[in-house]
Amino acid sequence: MRVFGTTVALHGARELPLGPPRHRALLGLLLVRLGQVVPVPQLIDELWGDRPPQRPTATLHTYISHLRRALSLSAGPEGASTLVRYQAPGYVLTLSPEQVDAYRFERLVIQARRDMSARDYRAARDRLTAALALWRGDPYLDLVDYAPMAEESARLEQTRLTAVELQAETYLALGEDDAVVARLYPEAQRYPMRECLIGYLMTGLYRLGRQSDALRLFERTRAHLADELGVDAGAELQRIHTSILRQDLTFGDHAAVHVGVREERVDAVPLPLAEAPTGGDREEAVTSGSHTWPVTFGEQAESSEGARVPHSLQSLPFVGRNYELAVLTAWASAALSGEGGLAAVTGQAGIGKTELTAEVARGVREAGREVISVSFRSENGPAYGMWAPVLRRLSTSRPEAFRAAGARYGRVLGGLLPALSLGTAQAVPDEQPPPQAPFLVEDAVCSVLASLAREQPLLLVLDDLQSADYFSLNLLHLLVCRLPDVPLGILVTSAEPGSMTESPSHAALKQVLGHTRAWTLRLGGLSEHAVAALVAAQVEADVEAEAILALHKRSEGNPYALRQLLSLA
Repeated sequence: MRVFGTTVALHGARELPLGPPRHRALLGLLLVRLGQVVPVPQLIDELWGDRPPQRPTATLHTYISHLRRALSLSAGPEGASTLVRYQAPGYVLTLSPEQVDAYRFERLVIQARRDMSARDYRAARDRLTAALALWRGDPYLDLVDYAPMAEESARLEQTRLTAVELQAETYLALGEDDAVVARLYPEAQRYPMRECLIGYLMTGLYRLGRQSDALRLFERTRAHLADELGVDAGAELQRIHTSILRQDLTFGDHAAVHVGVREERVDAVPLPLAEAPTGGDREEAVTSGSHTWPVTFGEQAESSEGARVPHSLQSLPFVGRNYELAVLTAWASAALSGEGGLAAVTGQAGIGKTELTAEVARGVREAGREVISVSFRSENGPAYGMWAPVLRRLSTSRPEAFRAAGARYGRVLGGLLPALSLGTAQAVPDEQPPPQAPFLVEDAVCSVLASLAREQPLLLVLDDLQSADYFSLNLLHLLVCRLPDVPLGILVTSAEPGSMTESPSHAALKQVLGHTRAWTLRLGGLSEHAVAALVAAQVEADVEAEAILALHKRSEGNPYALRQLLSLA
């Protein structure tokens, strides 16, 4: 039984037919009190509230019979009544807790606590990693309109946050400081006032030599607490802040040693999924929903001297974005595990958005996952122009699965992909042009993509999203709304929303980027140290410090502008 994401009953890999929402709600009401008798009047009240059917008890018995029939496919004809059985004054679900993902999740967290009490941090870390891997989306996602499931979902989310904090504690105890920052940074965006989480993140940043980042994080947290609750930071968070200022922060038995900024490597080595970040020294902003946090990472480093620039320049190497690469890689790993969402990389032209997302895509491919990349160049292209190449490539990479997923939508999608056979008679292109039936097309594409992603996780990389047409962006917004519990990640690049002119397409783009399941990483200019590394990869001798400083100042850390300056040398 799976309750993380939508509520699903499985027999092996096959999903059992639980029926309409209220039938599923009955199962949810029994699941949240697994092994406990739920009285009939209570079930009726929780299922129908103040609008019960004319014969509520008889209707409830019908629902119970349907639930037993559905579960009998896995329990056998004789075992169905033992799974859901009557015991005065109500019904009880006698399923083993080990058969429910939420109960396995909580058991692993409890065991991890015991490991930590025994100071076995490695075992605790492994159990917490296994527990959090079960989390495929918000619990009882399809049933939160019912109060008991909404309350249980909220309780499990708090348990998940506790597990994340415990995992961070194990990372710190094992000296895995990079993993702390990579794991907690997205959580800090979602929960900017959770002080325990913020304290661990500050400790991790400090131990990586990012004292200034830790102090800025403290100031932002204190401002949030003052603005939202009218209180100051708690004593423990203030202790961490003071210890950072004094350079004497310790964690458990491990001293939080202040270390120097790590040197960036010039060679572009792909990061595996979920690898932790390394240093960077730049100013950027991370946005979640409507919140934007400016962040400065690291300190500028010295450069070398003496230079000669060749006139024939190849592409510049990938440097200076290791932190961003690690954060996006961790996001992609979570998205492809069922925590679907959209990540947007924004910034001025030439700042390196495309190169960064290409590195993320390369790492995902090397991890054995499918990636579909599409670029846009004209806002005035055909309706749904973004999605035709995506579907065309999927029809090539997964022909059988694509035909099966799209068979029922052949007539709707015929105008979008007239050359493809989707298992039905091919539609005449002008029989139902997509713009005249937008929701039908959007629903069909979303359903096909979700079906394919559930069969095999998928990452979509959409470059230059600001050039996509209005219909494509509306479809993207609908897809993002449907992402929970779907192992589908959407990674996009775009110009900064604030720089866009007002138009229907750009309004649709701002709606996509402002969605609650979307977060934005704004790229700033590269540091002087990263510029020095780029120049060193292109010249035949050392570069004087003054020349590096001048190139950094003139290009403002923009790789494209730097490339143009080097080509003139």
